[in-house]
Amino acid sequence: MLSLRQSARGLITLDTLLYSALSTTHLLWAGSLLLEPWRYVGKPIIPALFAFVHIIAALAILGRYRTYGGWLSVTILSYYWMFIKPREPIAEPQSVGILAISAVLLMPHVQRLVKNRFPPDINLLAIRLGIAYPFLEWGLDALRNPIHFRFYFQGNPLTQFIIAAWNPATVILLLASFEVGIAFLHVLGLVSRVASLGALIALIVFSSVAGYPLALPQDIALGAAAAYLMKKGPGIFSMDHVFRRIVNSSF
Repeated sequence: MLSLRQSARGLITLDTLLYSALSTTHLLWAGSLLLEPWRYVGKPIIPALFAFVHIIAALAILGRYRTYGGWLSVTILSYYWMFIKPREPIAEPQSVGILAISAVLLMPHVQRLVKNRFPPDINLLAIRLGIAYPFLEWGLDALRNPIHFRFYFQGNPLTQFIIAAWNPATVILLLASFEVGIAFLHVLGLVSRVASLGALIALIVFSSVAGYPLALPQDIALGAAAAYLMKKGPGIFSMDHVFRRIVNSSF
């Protein structure tokens, strides 16, 4: 029994969790493209073709061809970013964040090309930036378009009671400040584990409130990335690391 538990722990690693979540997001995107092609009428998308790319990317990431899956993921998400965003839910800012997370899959190939000149912690920086981007855009959008957020909160059964009990302008300002704060903490790598926990909780709440297609399935990959950083830490490209170096050199 003990050996079985040890084997399970060896199989369910942080990397496996992150890759599984990324694959799940791609598969659910493919399902949206195949089951709801009407969402993409008049847009530069061929639903069946794009669904096929998402499925192949998901299978490659789950299997032994993660680098190829990473290339497919980066390619299709770059297309969404350049040509679709922000006109479709599939290309919301979360997709741009997932693009940065997908780039982690390419690092083994890049490392071979540059003969291991990049430190491994560059992956953690990419994941931090991938989480930071959607939070920054959400926060700035709340400041630019407070009326839109007010109407959304008032129309959503899970949030309308907050607007009824609080000043809407105060709620929106607090939300925007929180989102921008989470973004900057991830960019700087400051109190990273606390920031990642805050991001994970926020993504769970956003997913519960907004649901499909505004939050899901995009937040699955981002939530796994936040959980990944909670355990791994921010890496050497962070203010946390700089402060630790200063403290250690002082004693």
